[in-house]
Amino acid sequence: MNNPKPNLDGVLPAEPLPPVGEASPAAPVMNADPRPPQTSGGHIDPPWYKRRWVYFTIAGVLVTALAGTIIYMKLTAKSTHSAAVLTHTPKPTPSPTPTPIVYSPLTGLPVADTSAAEQPVVGVMIENLYPDARPQSGLSAAGVVYEALAEGGITRFLGIFQEPLPPSFGPVRSLRPYYLDWGLEYNIPVAHAGGSQPALAEIGPLGLKNIDALVYSGSYFFRTSDRVAPHNLYTNASLLSQLLTKLGFATSPTFKPLPRKPDAPPKTAAAHPTIKINFSSAAYAVQYNFDPASDSYGRIMGGTPHIDRNTGKQIFVKNVVVIFTPISYGTQPDGKEDVQYHLTGSGQGIVFMDGSATAITWSKASDAAPTVLADSAGHPVSLNRGNTWYEVIPTGAAVSY
Repeated sequence: MNNPKPNLDGVLPAEPLPPVGEASPAAPVMNADPRPPQTSGGHIDPPWYKRRWVYFTIAGVLVTALAGTIIYMKLTAKSTHSAAVLTHTPKPTPSPTPTPIVYSPLTGLPVADTSAAEQPVVGVMIENLYPDARPQSGLSAAGVVYEALAEGGITRFLGIFQEPLPPSFGPVRSLRPYYLDWGLEYNIPVAHAGGSQPALAEIGPLGLKNIDALVYSGSYFFRTSDRVAPHNLYTNASLLSQLLTKLGFATSPTFKPLPRKPDAPPKTAAAHPTIKINFSSAAYAVQYNFDPASDSYGRIMGGTPHIDRNTGKQIFVKNVVVIFTPISYGTQPDGKEDVQYHLTGSGQGIVFMDGSATAITWSKASDAAPTVLADSAGHPVSLNRGNTWYEVIPTGAAVSY
């Protein structure tokens, strides 16, 4: 082989390129891949197996990112849904427990609370002599009133009251044995101005809670100047309440309340709109006229509306109970007439309410036992809520309706 000679600069000339078509004496190829390496702009691309791992890495990153995004969206959606439930579904507020309705044991009417129902109940004897004792004071406020004969065809009232009491009561008059029995039914004190000899004799043995106005006149009872004695004895709410406390009678009622029902006024004309009761003379004739608007009866006495002096208004009654009772007449030890109602046992009667009339049987086992009212089937009669007037008349007396 000929050695090339250096040129004038001392640089060997470049090795001549092999002729076209001749093989280059290059180093042996180590790549087993038969595919020739790719070039781009003079840069040789890396082998295929190196590029594949790049793709796998990118794909893995994308899959991981996508999975993370999906999980995040699910968690976010769940959290948002939970927040929405908490926001839009507040914890329900417990319903308040209804306050039970409390009723007066005397009238069956609703009262403010239990303490109001436990206020003392008291009876007051009230006169009815025509014309000296009229109009009376306080009767329209009574929860229960008994009207019966005294002597000479004159009727008298026992009004039974529960606080709040009316401002004035009177005229206060004397006691009779049958009024004493009605007071015993309720186990209440009864205020009266003396009494017949039989009545006064029975107070102690029968255990009536006694308030004799003649004993306390001038302190808890007083006389007015607008009427002549003995028709001018009165008391008022304040004085009577003080006396109840003084005597130890300001206690809660113990009697059993009467059964009650809702009002049921007639949808058409009342079957019995007028009640007439004949005690004796015209001055003591009683009439009740039914008023559909109030489902009660306007009371008329002696041909004119029965007015309460406290209010200046006519007395209205929810329930009118007529009781027919045997009566006997005699003479007291002092020579005065004695009238005796026989209240124990049983008899007939009529209950008027809602413009209707119901025949009843009444019964009373003893002086202190309650008077029971039963219908034709023997069931207790339920009265309207409100005041009740008992018209106690001799058996056979005239009642029209």
